[in-house]
Amino acid sequence: MRESLRPWLESGLEFVYAPGGLTVEAQPESARPSERPAASQPLQSSSRPAAGTREAAAQQHPAAQPGSGRPVSRPSHSTQAPQPAAQTQSGVTPNFPAPWSSFLRFTKPGAKVVMTYMELGLDLGGQADPRRRSVLKNLQAHLKWPPGTINYWPMAALIDGALQPDASMFWRGWELWHTPHIICFGAETIRVILPDADPESVTHLLQNVIVHRLPPMSRFVEMLPHEQQMAIDNIANMRL
Repeated sequence: MRESLRPWLESGLEFVYAPGGLTVEAQPESARPSERPAASQPLQSSSRPAAGTREAAAQQHPAAQPGSGRPVSRPSHSTQAPQPAAQTQSGVTPNFPAPWSSFLRFTKPGAKVVMTYMELGLDLGGQADPRRRSVLKNLQAHLKWPPGTINYWPMAALIDGALQPDASMFWRGWELWHTPHIICFGAETIRVILPDADPESVTHLLQNVIVHRLPPMSRFVEMLPHEQQMAIDNIANMRL
């Protein structure tokens, strides 16, 4: 070895790129281990594995062999299961006929109060009146009940172009939540859900629920906002 190259070799140099060719003699084996620098492994010039490596990998993972007849394993992509159209206390979506089945998507399982009025079937059935929506927004702001306290459940639905009361469907809906309170707007609503009760009575005490009567929604839309709030004073402090 040329003496001019010895300092590079003793510093750890093992390979030299020389286009014209250059021979470098390795350090003699007799050199003491303490004098030999730690040699680093040369990097692979290509990311493609050698033939022996490919064969070993194929033996360990036969499913990935081309032409083996076995499916190549791929990561599965699971999608979230669709949520039910409505949630109930029992967790089971009831089998209600249309359009009542579509009303369920507006309800919550933990409600404490059911509110209903004659025109509610229109509002939930695609024929909403902005005046009634404004009334309900004002009343909710005044009551300051937590979100999810109220379920709006109709006692009449739009069928064949006409609003048809149905007490049985109203009570089937109430059975899903068993709310301790029902708030009815108007005496006509009381006549539908409690046909044997006095519609002029403000409060009806049943076995498992208290039914409260408010003025009809048609009167609320004619009131000023503060008058609307005064009209519900009898329910503002009820215990939920």
